[in-house]
Amino acid sequence: MIKEENYSWNNWAGNQSCIAENYFEPEIEEQIIEIVCFAEKNKKKIRVIGSGHSFSPIAISNEILVSLKNYRKLISVGKDSVTCQGGMYLHELYTILKANTLSFPNFGVINKQTVAGALATGTHGSGLKHRSLSAQIERLRMITASGDLLEINKETILKIGNKNLNILEAASLSLGSLGIVTEITLKCEPLFYLKSEESVIEFDEFLESMDDYAKRYEYFKAWWFPHTDKVYLFRAERVEKEQYSEKSKWENYTLEQKDRDLQIDTLTTPLFIKSNADPSLIPEINAYCLDYFFTPRTKIGNSFEILVHDETIPMVVSEYGLPILDGIHKKALKEFRDTLEHTEHKVHFPVDLRYTAAEESWLSPSYQKDTFYIGMCVREYREKKIHPSMQLFFDVMKKYNASPNWGKLSDLSKSELEERFPGINDFRELRNNIDPKGVFLNEFIKSIF
Repeated sequence: MIKEENYSWNNWAGNQSCIAENYFEPEIEEQIIEIVCFAEKNKKKIRVIGSGHSFSPIAISNEILVSLKNYRKLISVGKDSVTCQGGMYLHELYTILKANTLSFPNFGVINKQTVAGALATGTHGSGLKHRSLSAQIERLRMITASGDLLEINKETILKIGNKNLNILEAASLSLGSLGIVTEITLKCEPLFYLKSEESVIEFDEFLESMDDYAKRYEYFKAWWFPHTDKVYLFRAERVEKEQYSEKSKWENYTLEQKDRDLQIDTLTTPLFIKSNADPSLIPEINAYCLDYFFTPRTKIGNSFEILVHDETIPMVVSEYGLPILDGIHKKALKEFRDTLEHTEHKVHFPVDLRYTAAEESWLSPSYQKDTFYIGMCVREYREKKIHPSMQLFFDVMKKYNASPNWGKLSDLSKSELEERFPGINDFRELRNNIDPKGVFLNEFIKSIF
């Protein structure tokens, strides 16, 4: 097991960093138990750092950091499930699934996270028929603060007082605050194929038609390009394998478009860096990128090829979920657009617009309600200080009681979070029972619980 003292760590975006007294890279479960017992005995706090793809301070610890980068083996693959160690990266898991002609029903766009980290923060895709990746969990194996092993499935109940609390509803999206997840079993389905139609419409037309698109297409999301009043649509439906095998007959996806897709990060990175020094350039950059890189097309691919892509440009991100109820989600999006256009603030593309179905994880923004997500980014920005344009976004979302994505940036208080997450008090009670000394807390998590 690798051990280091005074270990310096920063996340992928570069906006979060810390120096930990002790850093560990365990290779076997017994070593993870040893680390937890060491922390409990010495009254130290532990955080597991995953791949560093969270933008909030969720992983920060000046005491003990644990990386599972050497604990990421495949355990088993069945006809409709896969079991792996918690440190496996999503792209590694996806390679295994494809090799076994399996898939998940939906994916988050990015594939760099660890499996345990993606589950702990509520990674999700887009489509009203699908929930977050956490909804695919069939079983978790976790090491708790006492060093004990806890096996969790859909029937695992913890009785606290007169309450019978379902542990999976907490552990499926836990912010890493219940223990260290060492093994995960996820439900799969057969590999499937999609036809994706991509096109541009006006912002106001999008507001009118967005829910209809979300109901019609199994997979639907959109990217708003701020300061252009244009929205780029992604609409995808399943097709048979035969159509995939003959996709050249059905696709409208030119070699020029494919070449530009390969060039996008290389060509846009210098523009984003320059625009952070001079934000007045952002509207022109957004318009150029929309016209040059995001031209209408029809693509056919397997589920991974259509729903997952590689993101290489560092950025900080905020995302909030809104209930699809009485048009609140549309009002919030429109107010963000209108407020932004009447200030000097400028926002990089894309503002990511996605839908998910209701789910049962207590800390999910989609807890028991279908949800529309609005996500904004500031590219090539590495400061801890919240960018002014993001603060504007926070302020608008707060007016509509939107619920934040825990792995992304927000500024809600403990009382505001309690209003937005009905299951948070049950989670707090269960968390305090499993980890009464707060071994898995840091300042960010402590501010919530």
